[in-house]
Amino acid sequence: MNTEKEMIYEAEPEVADLNENNALKPYAYQKLFSKVVDQHLMKIDISEDKMIKHNLAWALVSMSIEIKKPIEGIAPMYANTWHSGRRSPFFRREFVFRNENNEILFQGSTFSVLLDMEKRTIYRKKELPFPLIEAVEDLTIEASPTNKSNLEFTKVEERKVYNSYIDCLGHVNNGRYGEFAYDTFTEKEKKNLPRLKRMDVYFISELRAGDTFSISKAYHGNKIYCRGYHDSKTNISFEIIYEFSFPCRHWSV
Repeated sequence: MNTEKEMIYEAEPEVADLNENNALKPYAYQKLFSKVVDQHLMKIDISEDKMIKHNLAWALVSMSIEIKKPIEGIAPMYANTWHSGRRSPFFRREFVFRNENNEILFQGSTFSVLLDMEKRTIYRKKELPFPLIEAVEDLTIEASPTNKSNLEFTKVEERKVYNSYIDCLGHVNNGRYGEFAYDTFTEKEKKNLPRLKRMDVYFISELRAGDTFSISKAYHGNKIYCRGYHDSKTNISFEIIYEFSFPCRHWSV
């Protein structure tokens, strides 16, 4: 049997993943990874339907993506992903997406935890109720499951959680946070997506049906920070950092 790192999956964007400039929307990078990792976890027998038998569920806490070749249009990609280490309670996973010429399009790392679905807490026991494939300690980029941004943020939008945002775990699906952040992009920011070099996404506290939240933004050097606040609890729900190839404040339309 092939090792985990040698398993290859084909993926490609959908029409809805491209914006009016034919550039891949930032959150679609996560969407592509999710499609691949769902197939992969099924293949190695640790998918969500297997976890639920142990009253557990995988929860993504952060994702870091390095973009080598910005994606424009629809073309096939070939991806692989592997478990690269565990430091309780975090499970690290790498991924690489290539084009038909075997050139890297984007790569990165995710950190996940296991949730105890009955207690709604993070599973922290060293022993796991299922076999975990041996880690391949080949890291693609520098990444961390946590982040601190001490910047001055400005509120740009207020929103409400609708039924369509909620997944089978009873909270807003992590893929939605990237959509919320992208909705705040200006015309200048959208036109400069081909210059996006890196994206770091941190899922900090969950949002549930009926919650209200606000999105604030900050700019520092060549980075745009988008932060979601849970209004009733006044805590941070998520933060996304977009890093471009040149300073953001000097863009022209």
